[in-house]
Amino acid sequence: MSSDYLGSTFRDRPGLRRAVVLVAALVSLALIALGGSLLHAESAVPSAHRSAVVGRTSTVCTVPTGDTAATPGPPASTPAETPLPGTTPLPAETPTETPLPLPTPATPAETPLPGTTPAPGTTPLPGTTPLPTPLPTATPTATATATPTVGGEAPPSTVSAVAVRQGSTESGTLTGSGLGADQAQLRLTELGTGQQLTEVDAPLVLTGEGSMATAGSGVVSSTSTEGETTGLMAAPCLVPGTDQWLVGVGSTDADRTELILANPDNAQAEVDLRFYGPTGRLVVPGSPGVVIGAHETRTLLVSSLIDSPGPTAVAVRASEGRVSAAARRLRTDDLKPAGADWQVPSVAPTTSSVIPGVPGGDGPRVLAVVNPGTQRATVQVGVLGLSGVFAPAGADTLEVAPESTATVELTAGLAGESGSIRLRSDEPVSGAVVSTSTRSDAVSDFAVQSSQPALVRQGVSALATSTGSVDSEVVLSNGGEADAPITFEVFSYTGVSLRKDDILLPAGSTATRRLTSAGPSYVVVSVPADSSVVGSVTLTQPDGDVAGLATVPLTSPDVASRAARVREDPAVGR
Repeated sequence: MSSDYLGSTFRDRPGLRRAVVLVAALVSLALIALGGSLLHAESAVPSAHRSAVVGRTSTVCTVPTGDTAATPGPPASTPAETPLPGTTPLPAETPTETPLPLPTPATPAETPLPGTTPAPGTTPLPGTTPLPTPLPTATPTATATATPTVGGEAPPSTVSAVAVRQGSTESGTLTGSGLGADQAQLRLTELGTGQQLTEVDAPLVLTGEGSMATAGSGVVSSTSTEGETTGLMAAPCLVPGTDQWLVGVGSTDADRTELILANPDNAQAEVDLRFYGPTGRLVVPGSPGVVIGAHETRTLLVSSLIDSPGPTAVAVRASEGRVSAAARRLRTDDLKPAGADWQVPSVAPTTSSVIPGVPGGDGPRVLAVVNPGTQRATVQVGVLGLSGVFAPAGADTLEVAPESTATVELTAGLAGESGSIRLRSDEPVSGAVVSTSTRSDAVSDFAVQSSQPALVRQGVSALATSTGSVDSEVVLSNGGEADAPITFEVFSYTGVSLRKDDILLPAGSTATRRLTSAGPSYVVVSVPADSSVVGSVTLTQPDGDVAGLATVPLTSPDVASRAARVREDPAVGR
């Protein structure tokens, strides 16, 4: 009876019937619109979650995928026709991507770069438009067009990976694979062992899981006797991060720097670049908002981005995701090769830091210091030497103007001695040293030492001695105020201990040890808790046509990067 009554009521009152239908429709629309929120959605774009993935870490072994050369040219008449300075243009048969529109910032220092051409492998986004014309500025800048070097020189690299024993009995794996690749090219399942992968021609991601999440360490190395990459190059595999500093990079044809940014994660990363030259901060249109797609790399040629009269510092800050940042340095002297090396990031600006492992021997040693702040910095320079700390002659104090990079010669003050450089400043600064090797009958080479954090429990270099004609030396320094008892041990890649030494390292001093074990081998340095010990391995080529030189800073594997986890929004696609 009730149903008959309601039915009669709706038939007799069409206005009421329409109102009920309208309310039902509105409720349905509201539920659809709020569906994502009801399922705890946070964004329409997948983003890297900040919390750590327990039991999994990753580092990136940077390898160049090709060379880029810059040819200066006149300013382009239309912003949309200007290629991104310092990047490798796409091949003719590959469709180019329409530039992404970036918001125009309020200051000239963050004006978007017109007409960017993204790195190969990116996916074109529909509906994008060319970027606006950059704002005029009086700050020194450069205009250049990028052209690829046909058959560009990139000697094959070797990746050395080890899994250090840490007393754990749990199972785990350390794998090495290309960016975004499913198949592992390198795999370790036993703690204490190591493996080398040769002929590597693309960046490799080392992923540690289980017991090896805090035990894995890697080094990428190469050597060449001809072309622009002549020299010995080596660097540790790098922890991806959000704030990285490369101090004293070159930006001229004779001192060329390629900035290589790699994104190992499943979500895209976006970084802002800031440049600090000898005369102040350099305006680079388009340096904010550089996008690196998931599992992709981008290579930027610094000399095409800026025109700086001297060494420059680059700050790489990720506003989205995280990246690894490394610089490939290539030098020439009167158009002839003069060395090549990798430069790894220095510690973020601070009032006290140490640059480990400045090698001994002949050749210039030049310190570069960046001051990103707005106040002048007075930096006290000290050398942690074999007999204790001392001030280098003629270089004990360095004044660095605001938002600038300054350099000073350390050659005379070091007098050919190995050591580490201590920086103490009234304003936060960061630094690096460029060391050049010379031999009368050989092509010169150089190596870059960047300031590094103190070791935590263990310091590791996955490459201590090699199978080639390369000499090795471990350099250990104590930047603290108390003596530090340390132990270093050399292992073969089968896990056999080849050498073990105990050293009492006095405060403010450095100790060196020649490494002569059969290669390949790796070294592990154990340090006390809360110590200020840093270290590196120096690699030299005493014979041959090239005076090869490279340094590998020791890194602590149990503070490696936790891999980012992607959280997807279930509302996407609804």
